[in-house]
Amino acid sequence: MRILFPLLLLSCQTGDKGVVVFDNAPSASILSPQNYAVYNEGESITFQGVVDDDSPLEDLTIQWTSSIQGELPALDPPDSEGYLSFSTASLIPGNHIITLRAIDDGAQQGEDEINVFIEAVPEIPSVQILHPTSGEMSLAEMPYVFMGQVSDEQDLPTELIVEISSSPGGFICFASVDGIGFAQCTHTLPLGTYMIQFRVTDTDGNSSVSEAVFQVVSQADFDADGDGYSPNAGDCKDQNPNIYPGAPELCDGLDNDCNELTPIDVGSDCYDDDGDGYCETPPCLNADSMLPDCDDTLPQTSPESEEVPNGYDDDCDGLIDEGTVNFDDDGDGYCEAPPCLNATSLEPDCDDNNYLVNPAAIEICGDGLDNNCNGTTNEENAQGCRQFYFDGDGDSFGVSGMGSQCWCDGGSYPYTGLDTMDCYDTNGDVHPLQTQYFSAHRGDGSFDYNCSYSEEREHLDISGGCQWGYISGLSCSTNSSGWEGTLPTCGQSGLWVSDCDAQYDALCFGLCIAFSSDWLYCLLQQCQNSQCNPEYDSRTQGCR
Repeated sequence: MRILFPLLLLSCQTGDKGVVVFDNAPSASILSPQNYAVYNEGESITFQGVVDDDSPLEDLTIQWTSSIQGELPALDPPDSEGYLSFSTASLIPGNHIITLRAIDDGAQQGEDEINVFIEAVPEIPSVQILHPTSGEMSLAEMPYVFMGQVSDEQDLPTELIVEISSSPGGFICFASVDGIGFAQCTHTLPLGTYMIQFRVTDTDGNSSVSEAVFQVVSQADFDADGDGYSPNAGDCKDQNPNIYPGAPELCDGLDNDCNELTPIDVGSDCYDDDGDGYCETPPCLNADSMLPDCDDTLPQTSPESEEVPNGYDDDCDGLIDEGTVNFDDDGDGYCEAPPCLNATSLEPDCDDNNYLVNPAAIEICGDGLDNNCNGTTNEENAQGCRQFYFDGDGDSFGVSGMGSQCWCDGGSYPYTGLDTMDCYDTNGDVHPLQTQYFSAHRGDGSFDYNCSYSEEREHLDISGGCQWGYISGLSCSTNSSGWEGTLPTCGQSGLWVSDCDAQYDALCFGLCIAFSSDWLYCLLQQCQNSQCNPEYDSRTQGCR
């Protein structure tokens, strides 16, 4: 981006106004490589940068310089966005301070610099012996191909000289080298143990050496099948790498271990070694099952065994101790009896068949489970809880001013109140739904048991006394049941008239009925001690 900064000034010319344009210095920035990057001598390095200026970018003079080699041959100009790059593989070893400099037509310049370290590449050639590897054997009087790999940073592989010699014995051959540095020659050596030496020399006379021990042996001492044993070392069949002393028996009908005392194939994968009716690779030689045994050294381990907590895969399903108290069966990270085989927690699971139940779970109201294994299904602030209020007397009605707690159904004492409607929280009989009457005050002198803020008396009737009557016979009855005299207050005792009792001379009353036109007058006046009196019982006035 190029920016012009206009400034209106008074010109020296009368009546005119001039515009002065400031020419800012160009900017330059190196984008890659990073500062303090390290490269090998001769390695190609691509430098990238970006420049900017008020004037056209194509008018800028661009310089890439090295503090060691001076100006570098960079010819590519910046593109339309100011980006530019160049590559070189000619930096010599040392720490170069690379500078990108942009100079405009007014000789103003901007620059940026980084450090690049060039490591010197070793001048000596390298050689690696491919054959023989150290300790390798070959048959006597049998031509052997010696092979190696050579390289050099300055010379082509075909310009290198590779000399192969032995000790004892001396010079063997000059190896031929192809274009990728593969060197070889063929030679025959007599019986013996040799130190084989490969020497590579470049065009400047620099050389390096690599050595390997090589044995030339007879047929009886030669390990033809590469199993580590020769016929003289006890290999009973040196054309089969699966047959040698101590080899495991295979299901091949052969004497793999070269031991006549060991029955053929006993101990192999097709033989039931532990006698549990299973072998590793059915069909078995001595068992009928076609299910494979996962450990043929343990009779308690087989496809039909029961898994027990012992650190073994008893039932051969690929899992160890699954379904036991030491295994996390529901995958929640806990087992019943830690430490667990497949979990790290040392806290026990109380239900290892439900991944929603474990010591770290959130208690859920109403599911009937002890979700977090703390011994209860009701917990404060559990999922789905409701607010309960302080209920000191446990009547399910709470009071205000004592806070609330969130619990599952029923709450937790003393927070068992469903609302704050209790008017006296020290007596469980006092609550808004009380329908009973009580003859003793609730504890504070008040008889307001139903929180109506009044005292409602249970019995309000006053007795109307007794009277005689005659319909089909003489009767003495109360006009109405009730208190005798005045109405008692709450908790006060009094006499209650519930019935009346008649006392009279029945013979006299019979004569009154027969000969008197006013039987009641005759009864009361002529028959002595005729009375119709109330029957009393003592009661206490109940209230609510």
